[in-house]
Amino acid sequence: MIGAGTRDETAETSGACLALKNTYLKTLRHTNETINYGMIQMSGGDMQMNYDQESIYFKGHCIEYDTIDMFQMMVDIALEPRSVIAANVAKSKNQKSHDLHKHLAKYDHNIEAQELLLRTAFGYNTLGMPHLGTHNNIANIDARMIQQYIMDNITPKKCLIVASGVKNHLEYVELVKERLGELLAVPEHEYQRRASEYIGGEYRTWTESPSTSIQLAFESVPWNHDDVMNFAVMQQLLGSAHVGSGSGRAFNAVRNNSFVDSVSSISSHFSDTGIFGIHVEGAGSHSADLLNVALDQLDSFRNPIDEAELARAKNKFLMDFYNHLEGSGDRLEEVARNYMSHGRLTLFETA
Repeated sequence: MIGAGTRDETAETSGACLALKNTYLKTLRHTNETINYGMIQMSGGDMQMNYDQESIYFKGHCIEYDTIDMFQMMVDIALEPRSVIAANVAKSKNQKSHDLHKHLAKYDHNIEAQELLLRTAFGYNTLGMPHLGTHNNIANIDARMIQQYIMDNITPKKCLIVASGVKNHLEYVELVKERLGELLAVPEHEYQRRASEYIGGEYRTWTESPSTSIQLAFESVPWNHDDVMNFAVMQQLLGSAHVGSGSGRAFNAVRNNSFVDSVSSISSHFSDTGIFGIHVEGAGSHSADLLNVALDQLDSFRNPIDEAELARAKNKFLMDFYNHLEGSGDRLEEVARNYMSHGRLTLFETA
């Protein structure tokens, strides 16, 4: 896991994360794309790369016999500079990603909901940077641009390596030292992550859909704030619901208002800020009423909360928490994210 994401992109490097994802198997130093595909298949394992606003992560699994080769491949795909050929492929794939996203948005106007919310809250920078990068920067994608993003962000102090199923911990530590020693990441320098600044605002977009979708949110707190758990419980109190099913106060909001199709909570935390709010969707002929429903639900948190309702919300949070940790891969990712956010394993301290 690497502590960098789309929030670290700039107008010049926008789309770099997507470019890295679209070419992450195109290595040159020890292997190439064909060898990498074959290695993954022969090991009976998997290798994938993904990213979000604040992190890039490479995740793989394999049988024990192939650990060394798979780890070497992971080191290469994570830290190796992209070639000119790989950058040209990334440019083409980034364009196709934008074309597909634009096509899907015609049929699902909620596909851009979270991105539009963050962009309205923070502007075209930091947490508001587009997940796919800006469309007008695709033409600027080349090996130099991708390498600039890597040099600024993928540095040793931002990298975290975790593993599960390792029988000999010291042996694995030596493997990590050996393989990273062959391909050192770029050295640290004076580059500093730009702090996000909440600006708020309003954004409206018109579609031909008969329904209206409203997101109403405000700035909350970062991951390391003492009130994070309060917002987690509030998220469960609000819950989410569609017609005929759901949980929390959202279920009552849908049941009691025939013009409401769905209600869900919005809660996202980052390293230096957060967003909390509500998402309401329903008949376009009742847009004003939908907004009032959203306002009423948020305003209800100013009133005393029934002890039984609070207990249910806490139990629901714990149930979701433990269910998410059932898979070894999910537990490993939570350990990495938790340690990168807090510098210690508060995940298990909280549990």
